[in-house]
Amino acid sequence: MLGVVSGVGAQSRNVLLQDGAVVPFDTLILATGARHAYFGHDEWEPFAPGLKTLEDATSIRRRVLLSLERAERESDPVRRAALLTYVIVGGGPTGVEMAGAMSNWCIRISWGNSAASIPVKRGCC
Repeated sequence: MLGVVSGVGAQSRNVLLQDGAVVPFDTLILATGARHAYFGHDEWEPFAPGLKTLEDATSIRRRVLLSLERAERESDPVRRAALLTYVIVGGGPTGVEMAGAMSNWCIRISWGNSAASIPVKRGCC
């Protein structure tokens, strides 16, 4: 159900929507959302996207896959290493999940394409 919550009736066990609808509940979990922060360094945002929305995840995936494509065709080893270097800040559930997903992407790409010349380094450094 799509709607904007305008209130919660804890005693009546109802969620009040902006359009006037009342939605009853047995158990309610409120996830109010959040915004990533750069600790006063907003200039970091173009280089360190947050991961709070589906759009954020799609953008990060696109950026990683494009860097892998560019790295495969890059002949300069220094530039290639830069294209293959990723830093994930945050060791909570999202950061750990992101690290695992990126590792799987790289392994699948390098194993699934015999022409791919992207070196895969396993483990942490």
